Amino acid sequence: MSRRTALLLAGSAAGCSILLLCACVAAIAGYTYLNPIVGATDRIAYIDDNNNVQVVDARGENRVALTTDASDTLPRAYLFPTWSPNSQRVAFVGVSGDSATRQAALYTAPAAGGKPVAVFQSATQTPFYLYWSPNSQWIGFLAQNDTQMALMLARSDGSAGARQLDTGSPFYWAWSPDSRSLLLHVGGSARDSDSARLALLPRDSTGSAQMLKSAPANFEAPHYSPDGSVMLFAATSGSLDDALYLANAQGGNPRSIVTYRGTIAFAWSPDGKKIASLVTPENSNLPDLGPIWVSDADGNNRQQLTHDDALAFYWSPDSQQIAYLTIAPSGGATSQNCANCRTRVLAVPMPQTPHVSFQWRAVNVATQSIKTIATFAPTDDFLSVLPYFDQYARSLTFWSPDSRQFVYTQDEGNGAGSVWVATVTGSAQPRHIGDGTIAVWSWR
Repeated sequence: MSRRTALLLAGSAAGCSILLLCACVAAIAGYTYLNPIVGATDRIAYIDDNNNVQVVDARGENRVALTTDASDTLPRAYLFPTWSPNSQRVAFVGVSGDSATRQAALYTAPAAGGKPVAVFQSATQTPFYLYWSPNSQWIGFLAQNDTQMALMLARSDGSAGARQLDTGSPFYWAWSPDSRSLLLHVGGSARDSDSARLALLPRDSTGSAQMLKSAPANFEAPHYSPDGSVMLFAATSGSLDDALYLANAQGGNPRSIVTYRGTIAFAWSPDGKKIASLVTPENSNLPDLGPIWVSDADGNNRQQLTHDDALAFYWSPDSQQIAYLTIAPSGGATSQNCANCRTRVLAVPMPQTPHVSFQWRAVNVATQSIKTIATFAPTDDFLSVLPYFDQYARSLTFWSPDSRQFVYTQDEGNGAGSVWVATVTGSAQPRHIGDGTIAVWSWR
């Protein structure tokens, strides 16, 4: 058993079993830094095989080690690298110690190199999902203790202590484009739970969130339009079907644009002109599985974009393509492999899917032409993102800012991984740029 695996299991046994691997993140002071550079945009952050945070360019050059004090033989690890929208800083979380002495923290660090800033530290709560505000000044994050999950908010420069905004499980949200409010989806579906709710919470509010009249359906993350004038969420209707709704920025005047049965995931294109969605049937054992559909921003002209089933999808920054994940034809994934991939919270699933091959494909929205980007065996850290891809799509990207390249990680066995960059056109072989388990591209 590797030290990384031991940290994960020890953390779970210490009271975070509901999050499965949530306690694998940690933080320790006393860093050293390598190769500081100027100009850190259009870069890739990844967790290396020693559990440290690295930043490189698309060729694997101009490397910056944001942390160096973790290793596979120490009770110390870093995880969840997440870029600020302005691509100047990287946030990450980590854990140190054993189950009795665990210390967790959330840090931000300059992507060009420099001392990380602790914006949250705790011996009882473990951060596990990070989502920067669009103005790069705040970080919303989920933290778990032995009894509850909380939405927390911290200043990205650490100038003010983190504060708790709300609690509940499961918990999903979207930042408004102006960074002034958060659209919450808490408690799952109203068909299953009386505590399920949709709500609006001003960022600076010290009171309760404003409940929306709509009752949430089976879905995860809501979404604001890029201009902030409209929001998307799924809600129950008066029939057996649920529906995807467009509403104004306050959640009023909701209008149904798609009805469905099962679970829906959706996302606006970055230019705000299209809405992509994926419906997973009620009888599916996979968290997400279905063809991708695309409509205009008002819900009209909806058409099926892919005829193969996707497990996840991500818009390209230029809004012209959608990268989507499928089970490779020769892969061994079945519905039984992933029957327990998603717990009832936004959390990190156990690595339970060995010998699976996936493919990243890119579909052109205008022409519906499809190209295979890469075929790979997923790392456990990538699998931690997969069941909640639509929430993670709000906070991270695998696309390069110019929409021409894509980063992914390949499982190499024994907890190790490799980081690869592929051209979306398939005109060149994927390029190995480092060794690590999860990699994400900067937004700019």
